[in-house]
Amino acid sequence: MNRAADSVDAVIDRGLQAVEDENLERAELALEEAQRLVGENHVRVLHLSGLIAWAEGRLENAAGYLQQAVDLDADHAEIYLDCAECLAASGNDLQEAEAVLRTLLARDSIEAESKDQGKLLLAQIRLDDDDVEEALEVLESISDERKGDPIYLSTRALVLEAGGQTEAALRALEQAIEADPEDPDLHYQLGLVRESHGDREGAKVAMLKVLELDAQSAGEREPLESSESDALRAQFEEEVLTEVPEPVLQRVANAPILVQTRPTKAQVADGVNPRTYVTFVGQPKQDEQEARLDAIIIMRDLLLDEVDDDEDIVPLLFVGLLDELRAFFRMEGLQMATAS
Repeated sequence: MNRAADSVDAVIDRGLQAVEDENLERAELALEEAQRLVGENHVRVLHLSGLIAWAEGRLENAAGYLQQAVDLDADHAEIYLDCAECLAASGNDLQEAEAVLRTLLARDSIEAESKDQGKLLLAQIRLDDDDVEEALEVLESISDERKGDPIYLSTRALVLEAGGQTEAALRALEQAIEADPEDPDLHYQLGLVRESHGDREGAKVAMLKVLELDAQSAGEREPLESSESDALRAQFEEEVLTEVPEPVLQRVANAPILVQTRPTKAQVADGVNPRTYVTFVGQPKQDEQEARLDAIIIMRDLLLDEVDDDEDIVPLLFVGLLDELRAFFRMEGLQMATAS
């Protein structure tokens, strides 16, 4: 390899690390330097361009860069994996994502560990396509030494749950948590499975652990001022509720709208989801009992964790409201135009 290639690899590696560290300014500087060295169409330059675009929320551009890198047919497994994951993230390109992964898995030069990562992602894609049987077959083909990894166990739990094998799914999740007890996502998945199958006490234990672990990893935010509460409440009332059809609005119109930073232990113990930034408090609809909505709470910190800029706030509030309407009132088929 010539000196320019040696140099560009070091520059690209620096840029990839910057993306991982969420330092996009440093990543852009590395990209510009790499482009000066080898041009814009070098396979690793395209890879870095794709990951920067992805981090900036430009999924279509990111997929384009990454697919160009894949088309160059390089033996860089991470490019195939990133491309497939990016395509799958949009939810609209599952077939293309699957094709990329199958190309990777067919290459003899790819190491077993990378192939196992590809199979994990392929299993998730087959599950998204409602093919539980093939998803399980793909998981079974993964190397035995990887089958104790939390990511394998949690993925297997998703597939088993989708196939109606709840007890097996719960066992897989419990094994995953034994392997990595400080991963809040595993506890969250466990809580959701328990709750969906009527184990409210078990779900509460898992969700309280999620609240604890999420709080430990959360960054410091400014205290919630009354002016910020008023502004969020006004946005919700004037820009979100006004988009709700009248028959649906009647269900929530009389509930007070509150703003707090994040859920409390007491709220989570009472059934509030620790990761929902719009929360309905009261009695959800039961089989023979109508719902009673006591309050709507906006969780500021959880909301701000999801937004890139202020323009994202109203659409996210709308999505949060829609999710709660479906769950609280059992309106699973509810569809509404997204607020702009």
